[in-house]
Amino acid sequence: MILPIAIEDVKQEVRILKALSGHENVVQFSLKKTHMLCEGGELLDRILTKKSGRYTENDAARVVRQMLKAAAECHLHGLVHRDMKPEDLLFKSPKDDSALKATDFGLSDFIRPEIVRSVLLK
Repeated sequence: MILPIAIEDVKQEVRILKALSGHENVVQFSLKKTHMLCEGGELLDRILTKKSGRYTENDAARVVRQMLKAAAECHLHGLVHRDMKPEDLLFKSPKDDSALKATDFGLSDFIRPEIVRSVLLK
């Protein structure tokens, strides 16, 4: 990672993770740890390996609620994720009722107020 743009991308992702620090549905970032503690795997893998072959309405509601809470937290900080997909949502533990954590903020960005104003005025 020697290109200035690559270094700036990493710095931006760190700024984003710091802004979202402490939310229950966003992966936690630490300069002291080099790994994220999400041992439950990806949402996509859970969907594909469900015993019944599908999520129940209650299971789906629990997962979608957590996804929306992560997205709402981003929006409260003036941030758009732009790439939220099952592969970027990790479970904290293998338990069925595990917390879901949003990850991979590499395409995310803070919304610039001038863009928001121009969209709203159209």
